[in-house]
Amino acid sequence: MWLVPQFLKNLWCRGSNEYPVFPPPEPEELLARPNVYRERLFQRIYRTPKDKLEDTPLFSLYRLYESLVLNDNIGLRNEFEYFWYAKWPVVSIPDPQDPSKSRYAVLSAIPAFLVESFNQRIELGLPRKAYPIMSREEMEQYQKEDRIFESAPEWTDQVARLEDTLVIPHDNEEILGSFNDKRASEQLAAKNILHWQPHIHLI
Repeated sequence: MWLVPQFLKNLWCRGSNEYPVFPPPEPEELLARPNVYRERLFQRIYRTPKDKLEDTPLFSLYRLYESLVLNDNIGLRNEFEYFWYAKWPVVSIPDPQDPSKSRYAVLSAIPAFLVESFNQRIELGLPRKAYPIMSREEMEQYQKEDRIFESAPEWTDQVARLEDTLVIPHDNEEILGSFNDKRASEQLAAKNILHWQPHIHLI
């Protein structure tokens, strides 16, 4: 079990005394009332359900899912940053075996985003073990070390592609016309989900 430092648990406190619901609603429900659910995200203080004391990679995956579907770009980037400093290997995310086909499909695409984002940092010589604040000497030493890159868990490739396209709107409820649009996410398209490529890079 991976334990998260206390300072990480205190990150991203944006509102009232609320706990997340686990699992969160399916994409269709979130998209039917996006403003309602987005406001709940903004009011949330606790990162885990009320009866859970320790955070896990799986809880983080579901928080990323909510931010992605609700187009909460700030929340998405904050959760990427949180996952990075929690030092959970991306490959360690367990298979949620989610009973909802559409929710499962979105969940299965998210580890690929984490891998792309994190590996960009690692390629530049910033390892997962590094702390947020480091000296120039520490940075130079990290850049000399062998890169240890992230990979997605195997279960993500085994999740079925959706039969019907799930369309996730962008700002102002704008939607892409087709998967041929250059702005469409390839990771989501692989699961028949049409949405903009999210802002996933932390640098």
